[in-house]
Amino acid sequence: MWGRRFAHRMPWARMSLRRGSDRAQGWLTLVLIVTMVLVAPYVAWWAGRSTYRAGERASAWERQHHVAVQAVLLEDASRPGGGDDVVTVRVRVRWTGPDDALHTATVSAPEGLRAGSTVPIWVDDDGTVVPRPGRRSPAVDAAVAGLLAVGGMAAGLGGVRRIVVWRLDRRRLRSWESEWLIVGPRWSRR
Repeated sequence: MWGRRFAHRMPWARMSLRRGSDRAQGWLTLVLIVTMVLVAPYVAWWAGRSTYRAGERASAWERQHHVAVQAVLLEDASRPGGGDDVVTVRVRVRWTGPDDALHTATVSAPEGLRAGSTVPIWVDDDGTVVPRPGRRSPAVDAAVAGLLAVGGMAAGLGGVRRIVVWRLDRRRLRSWESEWLIVGPRWSRR
């Protein structure tokens, strides 16, 4: 039963009440569905692969250009007045960078450390303090990119379909209106 119903909905099925605009809408829908089924896997694969490779390159670059060094505190890590709400404080530190030069800067350190203690910091090739590298997951990023690409493709194709159907509906309404101008007076006796 459902097979016959499905076959009647196909655009190539000949039915006496089906107009040309109905067939055009049916063909459009069929083409968009086939396009989605055939092209979406490639789009997802391409977006995922590109994102994965970019994530791997970014991680490799960070591993190569950002290094952890031990910085020596030049002052005590305490704040005037104490308090329980502060876990880290800003203190001056000194370290030897990858270029073998001495550097100083102000960084966050755990409260309570004394001058001469060490804290780990991350620096770039020039010895400038940089944030700790974030944990990247290229596989998760690739999966999300693939899903977003397929979703964007579906939204775009759905938008195209909606615009074309809107135009076909306007055309059908104009046709019905012109036909009603002919049939209406005979039917309603006006």
